[in-house]
Amino acid sequence: MPADLVARLGSRALVPGEVRTDWEVPDYLGLLARDGVAAELDDVVRRARALRRLDPDRMRAVLSALADPPAAELNKARIAAAAGLPVTSLSPYVDLLVRLGVLDLLPGCRAAVAKRAIGRPQAVFADPAVARHLAGDPVSLLGELAGRRRLQPLLRGMVAVELLRQRDTSAVEHRVSYLRERNGLEVDLVVELPDDSLFGIEVRTAAALRPHQFTALHALARRAGGRFRGGWCSTPRPAGTGTGRGCGACRSPPCGSERSPGVAHRAPDRQPRVMSASGAVQRPVAASGA
Repeated sequence: MPADLVARLGSRALVPGEVRTDWEVPDYLGLLARDGVAAELDDVVRRARALRRLDPDRMRAVLSALADPPAAELNKARIAAAAGLPVTSLSPYVDLLVRLGVLDLLPGCRAAVAKRAIGRPQAVFADPAVARHLAGDPVSLLGELAGRRRLQPLLRGMVAVELLRQRDTSAVEHRVSYLRERNGLEVDLVVELPDDSLFGIEVRTAAALRPHQFTALHALARRAGGRFRGGWCSTPRPAGTGTGRGCGACRSPPCGSERSPGVAHRAPDRQPRVMSASGAVQRPVAASGA
């Protein structure tokens, strides 16, 4: 992924070297299987206690609840119930995890085209290996067809974290969010620009993209009209595996790292412009600021 993806999208100046990589699913699984996560989480709990006198057992319970599933909406009632603490006691734990760099909060979409959109943020783990460890998902299962449902939020979190990281240094003012409307429309990631235009990004795990996997992006494009600048559908599967009628494919590496790539697929030209970029820079928990 380019160091400033949003700026490059706006200029349409992406070049093949920035959107191709040799990574495939096993490479992502290797990233998720990183060793030493348990020790890092113990260190997080110690640093959290040094900042504020909170129950370490409750902190561990909150971490586990936030990862089930990963990159889910911050539903405080659900998370507090799963962690076994009063909902009024949850916020200090979440705030500390954000402060320590363990969590990023991805806000709900506020674009003018959104209708009755959910406003609460998603809680995204900065390190996907931490999310996988806390969720208890065996890496071997994530690589199988039956594990795709569990792999998808982990990949979505990688893309979200990288886009959030780029936002502060981007040459283009923008806001990164997700969209879930009460009427059913959901888009994994939305890049909102000051002029009310936007990009949509979907993250998939399928070996080959089909037209129905672009449905949400096309729905957003129809509603936004001229304010829709483009849509991207990302998958880690190899390019050239048959992406559906009229689709093209390329692979997209992350900014500043060759450790986390993705695959880009373009929708038919007769449809709203839908391309893709994915990837995220690994950020271990232990390296986050205290």
